[in-house]
Amino acid sequence: MTDHLGALYLGFDLSTQQLKCLVIDQNLRLVHSETVVFEKDLAQYKTEKGVYFHEDGTAECPVAMWLEAIDIVFEKMSQQTNIDLSMVKGMSGSCQQHGSVYWSKEGPELLPQLTEDASLKDQLAARAFSRNVCPNWQDHSTGSECQQFEEACGGAAELAHVSGSRAHHRFTGPQILKIAKKEPETYANTHKISLVSSFLASVLAGQFTTLEEADACGMNLYDIEKRAYDDTLLKLIDEDTQRLKEKLGGTPIPSEKPAPVGIISSYFVKKYGLNPECQIYPFTGDNLATICSLPLQPNDVLVSLGTSTTILLVTDQYHPSPNYHLFLHPTIPKHYMGMICYCNGALAREKIRDELSETHDWEPFNTAVTSQSLNNDNEIACYFPLGEIVPNVPSSYRRAIFGKSSDGKGVELNLVESFENVAHDAKNIVESQALSCRVRISPLLSEDCADTNCRMGSSLVHFDCDNFPLTEYTKRPRRAFFVGGASKNDAIVTRFAQVLGATEGNFRLETPNSCALGGCYRALWSHLSYEKLTSLTFDQFLNKNFRWDTDVNSVGSTKENDWLYYNGKIHALSELEKTL
Repeated sequence: MTDHLGALYLGFDLSTQQLKCLVIDQNLRLVHSETVVFEKDLAQYKTEKGVYFHEDGTAECPVAMWLEAIDIVFEKMSQQTNIDLSMVKGMSGSCQQHGSVYWSKEGPELLPQLTEDASLKDQLAARAFSRNVCPNWQDHSTGSECQQFEEACGGAAELAHVSGSRAHHRFTGPQILKIAKKEPETYANTHKISLVSSFLASVLAGQFTTLEEADACGMNLYDIEKRAYDDTLLKLIDEDTQRLKEKLGGTPIPSEKPAPVGIISSYFVKKYGLNPECQIYPFTGDNLATICSLPLQPNDVLVSLGTSTTILLVTDQYHPSPNYHLFLHPTIPKHYMGMICYCNGALAREKIRDELSETHDWEPFNTAVTSQSLNNDNEIACYFPLGEIVPNVPSSYRRAIFGKSSDGKGVELNLVESFENVAHDAKNIVESQALSCRVRISPLLSEDCADTNCRMGSSLVHFDCDNFPLTEYTKRPRRAFFVGGASKNDAIVTRFAQVLGATEGNFRLETPNSCALGGCYRALWSHLSYEKLTSLTFDQFLNKNFRWDTDVNSVGSTKENDWLYYNGKIHALSELEKTL
């Protein structure tokens, strides 16, 4: 890396509400940050936090607003004295997933002709697009289209097996189908279709670039195991599947070998002083970029403890489910990113906290969670003030006392209205949330993650679409990383760590800029790899160069007995979920 001392790398995050750009140096040190907040800095578009919401459930973003934001970000950076844009060697980044941009025939032709004498908006907005708004991930107007997608494959589970996910309103396939049905003229006039990630890469490179393969997995159109578009699903949109493939730009960009999608457009070189040899590397979706912002290796798990709970996992196991998502990993060949999203997280815990403390104090809650004397060995519960995704059930609460069945082979539940006191709920909600995470990640962990010393019965338990013997749940992640608001709560993190049982440590991180930072790291590694200045894989490179001393805190290792204790509650949770 000494050959590139002084080099800078940019990482973008085009999210729903803002465009952010981070600048790092070759040592992964953050040098500068710029942000354009759409509702504030581009108020003339009159969006609501970057989006137009309509009564029929449609949610859309103006593409012209994004073009203006790109110019504003570069204008701001060009005026900074602490960075020299001529030293930027590479760019990558992330964008809101599932959005799609519709180019006219003129659009790709205009990109190489951009001149520094006018803005991106002035040169592109009126002529480059067949549709001036882009579907947003908050859109939920495609119910009938989702039904068509699932029926075409024989059901939600079968569609998930092909595309990594069941049909979702926001996914690009149902969105394109809706436009093809309801706006046939727009579809006919659409020459190319980008995801938001490939749209931004195209603008920066000054030429149309095709979809990045990992992000293409969020479309309900891509056969993940075959690594090709599925003709049955494409035919729902267009009988001429080859025509649709051409609109999508052909074969997506794979992750096997890092290579630029182009060199920075002369527009940015002449207007803002960018390095004319700066390489543009593939952009991806926001969740996929998040795993690139952290030193996650195979069988590592990221637990985001926010308003909802989200689990990201790096795995070599393709085990799809209609209750979660699988994407190809954006940088590690022959690996996947598993993504499990729960509706109920912090808000569910806060309801119990407030029952324990009128002043919303966490101390009584945390005391209950960490209590050794509060005995809940035979208690199991589910707390879903909101309808839950995993398992897919309506809003409900269930509490039960459990014990062995009369034959000694199973579990018997006795549903109860309440436990001895609310302190039991505090301890049980954290344990049940963590245990649900544990049983869902187990099928995604490699076989060599199994604890062969752990003795569990062979009884079958059921979660979601799977019937597995209890022995399946002896698998343990390698490392666990905790982010999000509740990751600052020692009691909650400690209990989650005990249940998950990571074998090589638990870590807490601050990740306020994870999507853009993932773009920075990918740009740096891709550039060094492409120039043959490193032979390390992305995960090896980031683990070696990550700023472990400043960017992460160890929260200790998991004791064997703590993890083993929760084996006894897995069967009980399975039986309880059957009652929902």
